[in-house]
Amino acid sequence: MAGSPAAAMATGEREVAPPLWPVEARLAALLPDLLVFRKPRGSEPELATAQGVLLGVHVMGFTALMDRFSLTCKSEHDMDKLAHIFSYYISDIVEHVLCFGGDILNITGNVLLALWTVEKNQLSDIITLVAKCSLEIQEKFGIYHTREGQDLRLKIGLSAGRISQVIVGDEQRQYLLVIGRDVDGVQLAQRLAQANEIVLSWNCWKLCEQYMFEVEIMREDEAVKLRDMRIINPFDFDEHFEKCLDYLPHYRTSVDTLRTALELDPDSALERTLRKYIMKNLLKKIDEGQPMEYVSEFRTVTMVLVNLEFHKTVWMLHLCHLIQEAALYISTVIEKGGGQLSRIFMFEKGCMFLCVFGLPGDKKPDECAHALESSFSIFSFCWENLAETKMFGKRHLARTRNENRPLLDREKELEAFRLAQQSCLQQKKGQAVLYEGGKGYGKSQILAEINFLAQKKGQRVLPLKLKEADSQQCFYVIQTLMAIFFEIDTCPAYYRQECLHRQLHGMVDEPLHCLFNDLFFVKFPLSFKVSHMDDLARQKKIKECFIEVLQEAVRETPLIFLIDEAQYMDAASWEFLGTLLSSVPIIMVMTLTPPVTLCGWAQHFLQSPQAILVPISKLAATSLLRMACWELGVVSIPQELQIYLLLRCFGNPLYCEILCQDLLSKDILLFHDLEKEEEENSKWETLSANAIKSTMYSISPASSKEDQELYVCTVKDDVNLDTVLLPPLLKEIAVNQLDQLSPEEQLLVKCAAIIGHSFHINLLHHLLPGWDKNKLLHLLGALVDMHVLRWLELPPESMLVPSIIDIIDQTKEKKKSDAGSASLLRLQKEPSLSQTDVLEFGMPLLREAAWELWPKEQQIALHLECACFLQDLACRCGSCHGGDFVPFHRFAICSTKRSGGTFRFCTYKDTGSVLTQVTTDKLQLPSPQDSFNFQEKTFRSQETFSSEQHSRTEEEFLERVNRKLAQTSPKKDLLTTKPCHCEEILKLVLSPLTQHCLVVGETNCAFYYLLEAAAASLDLSDNYMAFFYLRKASSLLGQPSAFSFLKKHKVKICQFEEATFCRLRSEVCFNMGQITLAKKLARQALRLLKRNFPWTWIGVFFQTFLEKYWYSCYLSQSPNNPSENKKKLAVLQQRVHCLSLLWQLYNLEATASSRRFACLATLMQKNSAEEFANEAQVISTYVDLSQFSQNMGDREKWLHCEQIAIQKSSLCWFSREGLLATAQLMQALAYTKLCLGHLDFSIKLGFQAHEICRQLKKPALENLVLSVLFRSAFLKKKYDLCVHVLESQWALISQGHDVLGLACFYSACLDLLLYGKGLLCRPFDECLCFIQHYGHSCVLTSQSNVMLGVHSSLAMWFARNSQWDLFEHHFSKACRLVKRTNASLFGSHGFVRFLECCVLMLQKMPEEVSGLSPETPSQTLQYFKEFFSRCVTCPVYHEWVSELKASVMRCGKKESMTLSNSIRPFETSLTRIWIEGEFLKKNNCYEKKIRNTEI
Repeated sequence: MAGSPAAAMATGEREVAPPLWPVEARLAALLPDLLVFRKPRGSEPELATAQGVLLGVHVMGFTALMDRFSLTCKSEHDMDKLAHIFSYYISDIVEHVLCFGGDILNITGNVLLALWTVEKNQLSDIITLVAKCSLEIQEKFGIYHTREGQDLRLKIGLSAGRISQVIVGDEQRQYLLVIGRDVDGVQLAQRLAQANEIVLSWNCWKLCEQYMFEVEIMREDEAVKLRDMRIINPFDFDEHFEKCLDYLPHYRTSVDTLRTALELDPDSALERTLRKYIMKNLLKKIDEGQPMEYVSEFRTVTMVLVNLEFHKTVWMLHLCHLIQEAALYISTVIEKGGGQLSRIFMFEKGCMFLCVFGLPGDKKPDECAHALESSFSIFSFCWENLAETKMFGKRHLARTRNENRPLLDREKELEAFRLAQQSCLQQKKGQAVLYEGGKGYGKSQILAEINFLAQKKGQRVLPLKLKEADSQQCFYVIQTLMAIFFEIDTCPAYYRQECLHRQLHGMVDEPLHCLFNDLFFVKFPLSFKVSHMDDLARQKKIKECFIEVLQEAVRETPLIFLIDEAQYMDAASWEFLGTLLSSVPIIMVMTLTPPVTLCGWAQHFLQSPQAILVPISKLAATSLLRMACWELGVVSIPQELQIYLLLRCFGNPLYCEILCQDLLSKDILLFHDLEKEEEENSKWETLSANAIKSTMYSISPASSKEDQELYVCTVKDDVNLDTVLLPPLLKEIAVNQLDQLSPEEQLLVKCAAIIGHSFHINLLHHLLPGWDKNKLLHLLGALVDMHVLRWLELPPESMLVPSIIDIIDQTKEKKKSDAGSASLLRLQKEPSLSQTDVLEFGMPLLREAAWELWPKEQQIALHLECACFLQDLACRCGSCHGGDFVPFHRFAICSTKRSGGTFRFCTYKDTGSVLTQVTTDKLQLPSPQDSFNFQEKTFRSQETFSSEQHSRTEEEFLERVNRKLAQTSPKKDLLTTKPCHCEEILKLVLSPLTQHCLVVGETNCAFYYLLEAAAASLDLSDNYMAFFYLRKASSLLGQPSAFSFLKKHKVKICQFEEATFCRLRSEVCFNMGQITLAKKLARQALRLLKRNFPWTWIGVFFQTFLEKYWYSCYLSQSPNNPSENKKKLAVLQQRVHCLSLLWQLYNLEATASSRRFACLATLMQKNSAEEFANEAQVISTYVDLSQFSQNMGDREKWLHCEQIAIQKSSLCWFSREGLLATAQLMQALAYTKLCLGHLDFSIKLGFQAHEICRQLKKPALENLVLSVLFRSAFLKKKYDLCVHVLESQWALISQGHDVLGLACFYSACLDLLLYGKGLLCRPFDECLCFIQHYGHSCVLTSQSNVMLGVHSSLAMWFARNSQWDLFEHHFSKACRLVKRTNASLFGSHGFVRFLECCVLMLQKMPEEVSGLSPETPSQTLQYFKEFFSRCVTCPVYHEWVSELKASVMRCGKKESMTLSNSIRPFETSLTRIWIEGEFLKKNNCYEKKIRNTEI
């Protein structure tokens, strides 16, 4: 398969969902036969009586099991497991009751109630039937052993006689109750029964055939215990059973169904009747035809139980009317609060109403508050005359200021407040600032900051936070604010009047004090003046008094009102504040949370010229991550935690704060000291801290304390962040948002949540049976308009793809002839679309909350469907011609998997999601010819390959490259601009696929795709994410054993996969600077690939002999055809990777032993590549050999290998792999021309190589090309070009978190600072800060060549500023590094910088500087000798180093030490040290600071 996922997820025909039951049958399935087959009578309450037998089954141990689960603190997960246990247990009992003709009236909690309705003369026969049913239930289900150690047991009660059926409610909603003495009798029998006992009520005992029962009298006239029945012969009971069936007219007539009600014919009248008994939430889902398995949800709700007890002597009819009245009132009140009356139960003379808040579609903010208000209203209705207590609001804000966590990105918002302050002082008019933003956006935090700033200046602040209920109280805000102003809101009630009198004295006339009696709950004597005022006059006078008091107050001290959640302000308060704004120079700061419809006075207030509305936007991603670091007390967080927070928060700081606190409370993070010197680790399992230290590049401490300890955090290995449940508060917020949608929209969002944060519409369509495409697109459009979803923003170049890939399902005959092949790929030309078919969630927390609503069983089934859909797309993109990210991965494991009899996915027969053999084969073995046809084109026979290898010269090769780059036609064999979509496939296919497999629990498949995802990440130069996927794969395998023969993996993997796992880990360790472990893993991988690598020099000698002679003879034999043995090709490819890693690892060490090992590795790599017989691979290998030879100073072999690579490059334009090899060869040529001193030619080649790399999206190679290009431009003194190259390099590496790339970048920046005539790409303090923080990183300590240049440049800088102590610090480090470098470009460059330091030290360092021992000329000359003997392959520096050497020799002869005549080929800082006044003027402020810095 190939192509971008946005295109490749288009599907052909899909299986049609089975037809659903008629609506009547779906309704009847939820209701008892008593309602389904009854004949409606008069108006409610409806009372009817009948004879029948009642069976009550009570499940014991269920409460204890709930307590047991609650102690484990796993909340929703355990509750889901508990519901699963009880559901399966009770369903078996229900099925048994239905088989005996019972009618399930209800299941409430852990109690089941069933009824057999018959005539009075049939009761005895039916009692016998029900007793037999009870005995069988006890025998089969009486004891249920759970894995948690808590047994579930049954106790059963039977009763018989007259049953009263009551229907209460109205035309919209009705409820069924069964009441009467015999209903009380079954409840009494249940209470008297013990575990595994059956108890009959006394009336039931009197009505039965007593001779057939063995019983024990428990209490006279109360109950008897049933021990057994005296029916010995089973045939006797069968005959009795057939007899009883005649009494049960609605007993099932088909063996396929358990109830006749499910076979009803369409009947609109019956449908209207049945709908009244079902809650509206469920009705909506039934009307939309949602499958029953999609209806269930697991959510937190709030329950209210209303218990009414009636007098024992109340008549039945009067009792029914009382219940009817209560039901209507309770239902009305509960629905206003966002709840529903779910059930009504009777017990003796009592009645219980079960009310539920937060059901699907009903979730509202402040759910508990609504429940309490509704309860209070119901209580008042039942008991009446409840007094209401009046009180003031309280002075407070929602948040308090935290001085250790300043506001982020809110300077603009605070500036609006400062401007309002200035305007208020200058114009002597009131000013209002209203901050409007979503919940959690930080409005309250801004108020807290303003509160702090105002009080700091001595201003008086009156803070108030409102709630929704406050909007119903007239003048409430002004009442509370003035109470705070008069300081009577916190004083005791008995002291309130005296305190208010003292505050009003001198400002308000004494006779007017009584105006405030009702407002402030005081009792001033009523004055004659006030007594003659009407209500309007009193209100007007109160407002005038308030304005006078406030005008007097602001003359002394500026006054600020802070009102949080101002959308809940009452209209009268808005009106007064509008008047106050124009009368008093007061500042009002408010917050508004949309969407709320404001009253007219509020809108008038907002239109005032003195009011300004400031929108509060969400935090930028960088600011949000910085906030997370502060919350966690670290300076950086790992990449998977960044993704976790960004996808859940969407810039909402409140969500970020709560999530971080939740992570800390769940103890799933580990903390590591950042400044602790990093050491090499010998175990893969303990590399998490090293991984984040090797990728982090931005330091943002939580505070500015100099002695602060710096930490980083990592996620524990056994934690999957994707399945970490939301904190309860955030889940409530998200579920409330979800319930604002229609049921159809909710179902769509819930299915999308299973797929992931991003999803393709065809996969979503696959999960929605019965939906047509038009309906889906219509709902998606509506959700996009509501910002619930949004179209995924792809890179601009992805819109230019001229083709899409259609997946056309094969016929069944084709599937039979080609097992495992699921589809064919066909390229079709189509115009580009304005948007893709991929969407993502656009609202925070919604995806996570919707995912948690699914019961576990449905979750697994849907994740399994997603995995089956995505597995065909898990391959490279069409631009890369498909194939596995681990080359030939599927071919290397297919025989093992088939012969072992294991499949990628197991079958789930117990859970109703059954996969066939075809499905498992399709998952395991994607179609070989579809994915790998392209690879056969790139292979040629060895003879063809040999015949072409001498047909090319360097000039011909470069001419061909120029010709290709000049052509723009996207025809065959031409370089095209078709972009690579492998990054999208990793994001949209591989990463979700691994998650689906992990949730399903299919670890074999998860391991396979984790390897693919790790290989894809490395291919995209994302080392940390590769480590992340491999760490997940490690957790699947389990902890390794100290003894290899005891090692047992949890997942059964083949030898090739184990070798690939080792190779990928080796590459990750190499990129992290874990050299020893990388070598160990690479050797282990080779051993598993049956290609051992020696440990000793003797082994190296013999292996070298074999590689040179025996192996060459082996290759000269008739080669195998690669297309016939893909497994061998897979093994060879991994060998080449391992050997390439090994020579690079040994090349880091400048010892003779390491050199021998590296030489052997390159020889073995060459032989393996030639056996592989792939042109691109062979060219890449010879480029590697060329680079290695140059590093080792072998000029002849260096140029020879490069020439061979050029000669073998004739077929490199047929595939993307060939283009990559061409780019590598172009980079190698640019590198060669630079080393040889052909700078203009090197620059030209560098630009050409960069163009190819940019189109191929190979950031690692592109970064290397830019480094070579910079060095060529720098030596050519084209400093403007140097700055341009560095800007391109920064844009590339700043997103990849590559510490080594940054070190090379800052090394180049230091060169510009020292030699570039004052040009700056990055300031010196930033360069130094990077080295200070990462100097001890294993990544950099292993790269001696790069670090020699860095430390030498730093030493030069400090010497130029006469900071000799800092110079000596870095120079001493350079002295230790110089012996560990080689002849590579970076090594030679570093050596040159080091020699300049030595010369400078001889010339300028004062002898009186204590603690320093200047180099002698003889010691320095020894370094020059070593340079010329080592760096033979870098002659570009030879002329300059010769002149430096000459200056040292003159120094030894006591000659003048001026270098003014020897500074060629470019000016250096040595000259500037001698020229007085020529210091760089930039960074002066930092230079003063650096003198006090400890390095």
